[in-house]
Amino acid sequence: MNAWRDRIRPQPMFDVLSMAREREKQGNYVARMEIGDTPGFRNDFIHELVTKHSTSPYRYSPSRGEEILINKVIATQWQSANEENIVIGPANFLITAALASCTSPGDIALLPDPGFASYKLAADFLELRIAYYPVYHQGASIFPNLGEFISGLNERPKVIIVNNPSNPLGVAFKSDIIRQSLGNFPSLGIEIIFDETYVNLVFDDTATLIENLPAIRIRSFSKEHCAPGLRVGYAVADAAAAKSMGDLISLSISCVPQFIQFAVAEYLGSPESKEFTKKLRGEMARRFLVAGNSIPAGLLKTKPNAAFYSLIDTGDRGGDAAFKFLLNRNVSTCPGSKFGENAKNSIRVSLAGSGETFEQDIQMLSSALEEWVSS
Repeated sequence: MNAWRDRIRPQPMFDVLSMAREREKQGNYVARMEIGDTPGFRNDFIHELVTKHSTSPYRYSPSRGEEILINKVIATQWQSANEENIVIGPANFLITAALASCTSPGDIALLPDPGFASYKLAADFLELRIAYYPVYHQGASIFPNLGEFISGLNERPKVIIVNNPSNPLGVAFKSDIIRQSLGNFPSLGIEIIFDETYVNLVFDDTATLIENLPAIRIRSFSKEHCAPGLRVGYAVADAAAAKSMGDLISLSISCVPQFIQFAVAEYLGSPESKEFTKKLRGEMARRFLVAGNSIPAGLLKTKPNAAFYSLIDTGDRGGDAAFKFLLNRNVSTCPGSKFGENAKNSIRVSLAGSGETFEQDIQMLSSALEEWVSS
């Protein structure tokens, strides 16, 4: 058995962030596309509310979250839930907490490939065995028939993570396809974790929400409302799983800061929140269009319709080599290998950067890619 410290590994995107900052310290302008930060979307109203409530940052909160925020989540997001079903916490942390709440060491976790890096990091930390199912195959994003996929495994998984919309693909899969794919898994004792971080950031009419299916669901306020530094989201689960997740928060970070919870509770459901999300969807749809028209033909691996991301094909030389090549030209991306085998020959870019430099950044990216292809 590995020592605990040998099983703790960082998110790779933050290593890339440090590399980009080092180039900036050297006096370079860097097109920052490596991480899902959102400097292009300033949310003034949540800033005002956090400032307002930060005058009283002096009290602990219950580890599962403040009652006022839990009830606001129920009122605006999950009317069918009760207080015992909600837990407030950073969405990335809740991935580990959700897996811990429904597995034991040695269980099999079925993860998407490509998929968000934290899934594997959390599964490795919890000593789970990992099997991958493809969500990108032969040049197209596709959600497979998981019933058929599992029938080909030697052992049934204990838990499946479904990420919709997908990071890194930037693709929202249709809910009816996923619902059919999942079949009767809950009745077979297979737990389902829906990572729905970007479920309200879909830029076309694709329906993504799957209701009336027993599952743990993870959402992110920080991403959806472009305030990633607040580090707050929530999970909806059965009472036992929610308690387990809350207990892990108590053991580790104690609680989400009270003043942040109060600010979010006042924000959710407000006219300002709805207007902000509407404008965000419109601007991201425009940015995806600009990127699609600017990036050299044939390199976009998907046609994004959700979230902030896009995968770009780098060819057989691989995404790691392309990442280094672009970084040397002051374009910071994330190697696709960080998201799984099916993305190894790609880079992921985030298009949520500063609006003032967006066109310049896209031009730098396109020029560097043209040079990469011809080199």
